[in-house]
Parts: sequence; C-alpha cells; structure tokens
Amino acid sequence: MRWQTKARAFSVLSNIPRGGDLHYALQRYVTRRLPRPEKQVRSIYTLAQRLLAVHEKYSLRPLRDSTCFEFGAGRDLIVPLAFSAHGARRFVTVDIERLAKLELIRSNAAIVSRLSSTDHPEINSLEDLEPTWRIDYRAPADARTTGLPAASIDCAVSVETLEHIPKRDIAAILKELRRIMRPDGLVLMQIDYGDHFKGFDPSISSFNFLTYSEEDWAPFQSRFQYVNRLRHSEYLQLFREAGFQLLSDQPDRRPPEQHILERLAPCFRDFSEEDLFTLGSLIVGRPADLSIGH
Repeated sequence: MRWQTKARAFSVLSNIPRGGDLHYALQRYVTRRLPRPEKQVRSIYTLAQRLLAVHEKYSLRPLRDSTCFEFGAGRDLIVPLAFSAHGARRFVTVDIERLAKLELIRSNAAIVSRLSSTDHPEINSLEDLEPTWRIDYRAPADARTTGLPAASIDCAVSVETLEHIPKRDIAAILKELRRIMRPDGLVLMQIDYGDHFKGFDPSISSFNFLTYSEEDWAPFQSRFQYVNRLRHSEYLQLFREAGFQLLSDQPDRRPPEQHILERLAPCFRDFSEEDLFTLGSLIVGRPADLSIGH
C-alpha cells in the first residue's frame, strides 16, 4: 500500500543523520509540497479567519489588546501572520524544533498582506518578524515549560498540532497553558482526528488506523508522522482535567464505516461509534474559575 511505503520512508528519515534537512529538501525540491501553493495558503488563511471570528465571539478582550500564543509553529507561520494582519498586539509562537524557513515565511507574508489588504516591510531575517509583524518566534522551545510569566497570554491557538503529540505531553502542555493564560483568556484548538496517511493514499479510510493495535501501529509512527489516535472524548477530558471550561466544541462527525467496525482494534472497542467516527473539532475554552460571564 502507498501509505505503508510512505510510513517506512518517514521511519528511515527519522533515523539517519540530518534526516530533518533531507526531509525538507525532499518537500522543497522533489515532491514540491513547499512552498505551499497559493490555493493552500488561502485555505489556511480562511481557517485563521474562522478562528478570528470565534475569538471575536467568545473573547472578553479585543484582538488589538491581546497577546496570543501558539505551539507547533511549523515552517511557514501562516496562522501568526494572519492574526498579526488582523491586529493582534503580539503573537508568541514556539516550536520544539527550529523549522521555520525564511523563504517560506516571506512568500506567505506577501500573500497574507494581499488577502488582508495590509502593508508590511520586507522580511529579511527571522529577527524581522517581531518589529514588522509583532511575531515573536521561539525555537527550539518546549510548550510544556515555556518560561513565560504567569497570566501573560490572552489567547492560545493551535492548528492541527495536538494530534501529533503524545497524550502525557498534551496534559503537560495544557497545564502550562493554564498557568500562562490570563483569567479571562481563551484557547482555540483545531484538531484533526483522522488518519493522516489518507492524504498520501486516497484508497484508505480516514479512520484506517483504528483497525490497528498499539503494537501493530507502532512501526508506522515516526518523528515526521506521529499521530496519537486520541478520540474526541479524550481531548475534552484532557482540557477539563487541565482546568479549562469548555465553551464550544464543533465536532466533524462522519457516518460509521462498517468495514472499519468489523476490523476495529480492541483498544478502541469501548468508544461510541459517534466518538470513533469524529474526524476533527475546534475546541474553545477558557480558565474554569472565571467568575465573569460572556
């Protein structure tokens, strides 16, 4: 199967010297997945606009007065650029590895500027991000221990990042978010619960990985394509345990697939069909002890 071949390739890259550099070079010059096509940048920008609309609905503080925080910055910073273009006072974005590439950010900054009808000076280095876009890029940095002051963040954002983090580390990140969030702060977390190999191999289901035990799935995991396979109910529980009040969750539920149910791995048999076949969600919350209403 195509997806299994891709998984093995990721595994090889994960275990060779400078595998990360080779992975980027393959994406940049062989598969040409980077820089993203403008259509894809526009799609992510549209998602950022959706997050901004949710922020406007639930936040108790205007964006122009807000310090935002993101973990899992990635290579091209589209979400921070979009938030900045729409007026965020400051945007701190961190990543466990220093993945951001100047050429990709410059390309996307030009697109975001055009889409948002804003003007910014040219970005000549990553250090230019703060004075020109109010983006503080920090990498390598650990979202479990940010070093940021307590109660210093107004809005925490992540886009399709949590699914790539082990459950115990998600709990630690959410605990740290709870510490650095202001009492009236807001968390906006878009999570993809699907099998990411679907993007490489359209012949498989978005829920294909639910048919594998932890042991059988382990060979397909790597640093370039780790997915925790947590279901929606587990994420909601993690947020509650970390001390967040859930204001909204918008699960993308799909019809049950009989061929998946017939081969369902034992570790997933206690979940409801609704939970199993939820493809993703936008989870919105704020610190649970907030005494003022929306």
